[in-house]
Amino acid sequence: MGLIDDCEFYFGSNSLYDVLSVEKTATAAQLKRAYRKASLLLHPDKVDESKKEESTRKFQILAKIHFILSDTEKRQIYDETGIIDDENDCSMDDSSPEFWTNYWRNLFPKITLKDIDNFMGKYKGSEEENNDLKNCYIKAEGDMDVISETFIGYKVDEEERYSKMLKEMIKTKEIPSFPKFLKETSVKKAARHRKFKKEAIEAKKCSDAEPDLLQAIRKRTVDREKNFNSMIANLEAKYGKQDTTGRKKKK
Repeated sequence: MGLIDDCEFYFGSNSLYDVLSVEKTATAAQLKRAYRKASLLLHPDKVDESKKEESTRKFQILAKIHFILSDTEKRQIYDETGIIDDENDCSMDDSSPEFWTNYWRNLFPKITLKDIDNFMGKYKGSEEENNDLKNCYIKAEGDMDVISETFIGYKVDEEERYSKMLKEMIKTKEIPSFPKFLKETSVKKAARHRKFKKEAIEAKKCSDAEPDLLQAIRKRTVDREKNFNSMIANLEAKYGKQDTTGRKKKK
């Protein structure tokens, strides 16, 4: 998939500006601030294990978006045509996590994991989080399944808090009362939670299995080496050792 398709799939929007939650007229400084905030909220090192792979992919997408919009020529082409020919852009060929992590690190060299924790602590319950959730709710038309996939920084164990925030905004008429939100069935909600729980279990299994797999591979390698050496010893005992010219030595 191209970058536009990735944005639609992972963020529910085909607009680079929407993904970063900025206006089309955003300055370079505003783009950088928006990119920093979004990347901190879903940094792969600070999300639940079940969301790490998805978060890594989103982290790369955010970097690509900033890469495009911070380049005057690339941004102008995108603004005029809505097209990104990223498949033919050699500067975006390397899609490895390390490449885009280094891109992020070069922009924000002083940020540590402690800084990310501090940011998350300040963001939680802030007016900024409130506005982000409100915008996500409106775009998703109240569908919590969509919100869980597109709200940057979403955590399943925080869902009750999100619901309370949204209900309060509905009460004060900040946001419309979408039926998909107010009339969500317990069955639909339980299915969403099961999905997240299943993803967490699968992620843990993969994490736990990796050391065992490596150990099994090492053991198999050692066993094969032992079997090979034993076979050579048996052959030598049966047929006699050969000298350096390839002729058998006399017994």
